[in-house]
Amino acid sequence: MRILPLVPIILISLLPLGWAAELESVPQLDHRDPAALREAVRLLDEEVKLAARPRTYVVIDLVTQTVYIKGRGVELYHFPLEHWTASGLEDIAASFRLQQRPPVTRRKVDPAAAVDAEQLPISLADMPSLYALEFSPPLDITIQTPASSNLWQWTFFKGQRWWHWLKRQYLSIISGTATPPTPSLQLTMAPDHAQSLAWTVTEDMSFLIRRASSH
Repeated sequence: MRILPLVPIILISLLPLGWAAELESVPQLDHRDPAALREAVRLLDEEVKLAARPRTYVVIDLVTQTVYIKGRGVELYHFPLEHWTASGLEDIAASFRLQQRPPVTRRKVDPAAAVDAEQLPISLADMPSLYALEFSPPLDITIQTPASSNLWQWTFFKGQRWWHWLKRQYLSIISGTATPPTPSLQLTMAPDHAQSLAWTVTEDMSFLIRRASSH
């Protein structure tokens, strides 16, 4: 019965040299929680690999409810989350690569304008605030805003996501092959933050997820 309080100490003693100090930089880390320590070590292990490359990457921290944009291990900026829900995150281990960036609806050129009128460059205002991201290995992340920000748009988007799920289930039934459920994450953030995230991410960008202890 007296062994349990020693578990966090044993975990820290088994870390590679210098990592015990790195754990101090992990925000809101409960050093008395073995599950939280294991998750922090897993995250650090994966982030070291990504930080060695000259590319930006994303860390979704469900503990601090924050999405971090990083490069070479340094935080470039971050977006706070208002709410999140998740399913199937129990067995995730590695990073995920974004298959395709969110679609952009370009503004149309006014036909009544001059013939030589040019298409305006894409701006932050053109980026969506409700969208879904798919990854390899399989992971679905839904970025959404509070329903109060645009009830009609939010309802339409939710309907699209429900139809996508229903079609996936139908294809699984007619094919006769049971497909394992895809891990999913729903993130709710302010509309301007959702648009900024859509502006930032690129195809093949790496994402890491820091799970809360309950996951």
